[in-house]
Amino acid sequence: MKRIIISIIIAIAVVCGSIFEIAFVSSKSDEYIGRIKKIDDLVRDDKTEAAIAECRRLESDWDKNVGSIDVMLIHDYADSVGAGISKMRSHLENGSLAMYFCESADAKKGLASIKGSEYPLIENIL
Repeated sequence: MKRIIISIIIAIAVVCGSIFEIAFVSSKSDEYIGRIKKIDDLVRDDKTEAAIAECRRLESDWDKNVGSIDVMLIHDYADSVGAGISKMRSHLENGSLAMYFCESADAKKGLASIKGSEYPLIENIL
């Protein structure tokens, strides 16, 4: 009987941990996508210096949080998003707005992919 109770406790802990991980990664992905959209708006409004400063903050925050985001993910996904954020800043500093928007779109797609990979769907399990 003790083994059954211990097994149930472990199963509950695993489910709670999974729910926490899904919620954390989902909320962080949404937060970063929203911040990239705000930077896009700054660029469209010709506020390049403010956009560069926000990109630097975004890049710094990403570097701090990426370890907790990609605990259970394929690290290449998180690495490509981090590289995209760095390229976004670089393109803004160089004045390549078209390239900036390409990297911005790729970073948003990568973040959405990270978020989607956390859900317990058949394609994510297999």
